[in-house]
Formats: sequence, C-alpha cells, structure tokens
Amino acid sequence: MWITIKDILVNVLFILFPMLFYFVFLREDSRVREKVISKFFFILLLSIVLMMILPAVYSEEFKYDLRIIPIILGFIYGGLMPGLCLTALMLGFTYVLYPAEFFIALGNYIIASVVLIILRKFYYTQSNKGKLLTLTVFYFVIASLRAVYFIANGYFNQIEITIYLSIITLFTLICVIALIEALNRQIMLQRELEHIEKMNAISQLAASVAHEIRNPMTTVRGFLQILSKSKEIPETDRSFITISISELDRAQTIINEYLSLSKPQKNALEIIDFTKLINDSIKIISTYAIINNVEISKSVKDSLKIKCFKHEIQQVLINIMKNGIEAMDNSGKMHVSAVKKDQWVEILIQDNGSGISNEQIKRLGTPYFSTKEKGTGLGLTVSFEIIKRMNGLIDVQSQIGQGTTFKIRLPAVQEKN
Repeated sequence: MWITIKDILVNVLFILFPMLFYFVFLREDSRVREKVISKFFFILLLSIVLMMILPAVYSEEFKYDLRIIPIILGFIYGGLMPGLCLTALMLGFTYVLYPAEFFIALGNYIIASVVLIILRKFYYTQSNKGKLLTLTVFYFVIASLRAVYFIANGYFNQIEITIYLSIITLFTLICVIALIEALNRQIMLQRELEHIEKMNAISQLAASVAHEIRNPMTTVRGFLQILSKSKEIPETDRSFITISISELDRAQTIINEYLSLSKPQKNALEIIDFTKLINDSIKIISTYAIINNVEISKSVKDSLKIKCFKHEIQQVLINIMKNGIEAMDNSGKMHVSAVKKDQWVEILIQDNGSGISNEQIKRLGTPYFSTKEKGTGLGLTVSFEIIKRMNGLIDVQSQIGQGTTFKIRLPAVQEKN
C-alpha cells in the first residue's frame, strides 16, 4: 500500500510543478484562460496525461490518480469550454488506456461536470475561505460516493487506500487553489501599481501644463470671436475663424479631462435621486442622438438612490452614451436600463454599433487609448476613475458587428426600516 501512496505523491508533483511553471513563466490574463487554446488549458492537459500514464497501481483491478484536480481547475478557473474539452480528452485517453474503466468514468465525470458548471457561478461570489470550503465539500461528496461504492461491492480492502487518497487529493486541491488565488491577487496588485503610476504621470503633466495653456487659449478665442463679427472679413475667412474656434473648444475639452484626472476630489459623497439623474442625462444626450439618427429607449426603475459625486456620475453616463451613439454610424438603437440588485444599483448602456475586440476591451480606460479616429483616450479614463472613486464597478462586453454593453454597478443607499 505504501508503494501506492508513494505513486500518488508522484501524481501530486505532476500537478504542482506544471502549475508553478505556468504562474512563474507563462501567466495569462483571466480572460485568456477562458479560451480552449490557452497555456492554462495545455498545462492542465499535460498534468492529466502524465497522471494517466503513470497512475498509482494498487492491484491489477484498481489504479488511482488525481485527474479530478485538473478537471476541477479547468471548470473553475478556465470556464465551460476548457472544462468540457479537458473532460472529453480525459475520457478519450481512458478509452484508449483503460477501456474497462471507460463507462464508469463516463458516468462519474458527466455528473461531476454538471455539478462544476452549476458550482462555478456560486464559487466566484465567495471569499477565499468560502471558495476552499466549497471545493472541500464538493470533493468530500465524491470521496464519500467512492467509499460507498467499495462497501456496496465488498471491496473492503480498498477503504484504507481510499482514505489516504482522499486526504492527499483534498490537501493538494487546497494547496493549488491557495496558490492560484495568491498569484492572481499578486497579478492584480501589480496591474494596480502600474495603473497608479500612469495616473500619477498624467496628474503631474496636467497640474504643470493645463493651467498655463488655458489662459492664452482663452485670450486667442476672445480675439477670434471679435474678428468673426467684423464686417470687413470675407465670408471664406470667417469660416476659417469658426473652425479655429471649434478646435480651440476641442482643446479646452481635452484640458478639462486632464484636470479631472489631476485634481483631488474635495467634495463629499452625497445621496442623490439616481432615477432623476439618469433620466436627465438621457434628455441631455437625446438631441445628439437625434442628430445621429439614433433611437434611445430606457427602462429605469423608480426611487433609485445612490451615494456619489452627482456631476461626475452624470459626466460618466453622458460620456458612455455619447461614445455608443458615435459607434453606431448615424443609425441604430441604444437601450439604457437601471435597476437595484441587492446592495447595488446596476446600469446597463447597450448599443448595436460596430463593437470592439477583446484586445481593445482590455485597454479601455487606459490613458490615450481610443477606438475613435479623433479620440483622446481620456474620456473613458476619467469615467473609470470616477466609478472607482465611488467604490463602483464597471464591466464592458462587446462583439464585433453586434454592439457593446457597459455594465456599471454603484453602491445603493439602503433604505432604513
């Protein structure tokens, strides 16, 4: 039996070493892991193949391995398709290497896959301790069913090795989950630091340059307005002046966006009637929508209240709606909805415009990145910062040719009983 346990511990290495190698040298964004063709998928597949080729052999009839762990990781940290593909490939290897076990494995892993698909959504709502407890309970059920099967069929000599196997498997699963969560947290902190450094650079640039540029621009704009009213200037030249004033105004808008990033927020958060604010924002942008032949529909629940910076959140809503209108190429439909969900007010701004790629979604909110030809890339940067300052969340989903959805979640004001 101890030789079997030694082989099971070798299986542990087949999981830990590839996972460490992945997180040290091959780390990917969580969105990339959800694809079947990803480094994470192939690392898990490598672990499964190694464990199935070199299982822990107890007898001619009973062989043990830890392949359930990569399957769990595939569903939980990869997603539906990576999990299903790993399971299908594993079953394929089982049919080739151990044909006598195929139908038992097929039944077991179909049930496990269904449970993991259901469990995944619940899993991500939990704290780290909750996540470990969830998977512990899941594996405890699997181990218990295995023990019941052995007892029911009279394989009492397998109970002891099953207990050791379950303890080792559970301990390995907990270690891998803790490792993944710790390294994910480290990656997030690293990205947050990089983001802070970029924002600090912009803040310093804005503070040192913006105010100095504003004053001469205001003077130039004033003289241009005076010249535009002169009757001695030809109409052709007057149109050039109009264009110059328009470009100065655009430059002024850019400077204001810089200042929004650099100036500290001194005003306290205030409780506002968010239903009224979002309806007012739609009214403000509706004229621009009509000019661009875009129809705006809305579904806003009554009595929504949030604690926020009133003018800033309105700036966010108008900016996102304006971007959506411009993405629809002079025709289309936009739908704006707002509803309270638990402790959040959830706002959806959906358009059926040109859409953006996954790579572009990752860069949204990054300073100077814009999908528009004349965009500065600061509008969404400011919007993301405002949402963050109000302890909110923003998520973007899009498909090329089908449109884009911005989901904004802001803390709701809880009504007192």
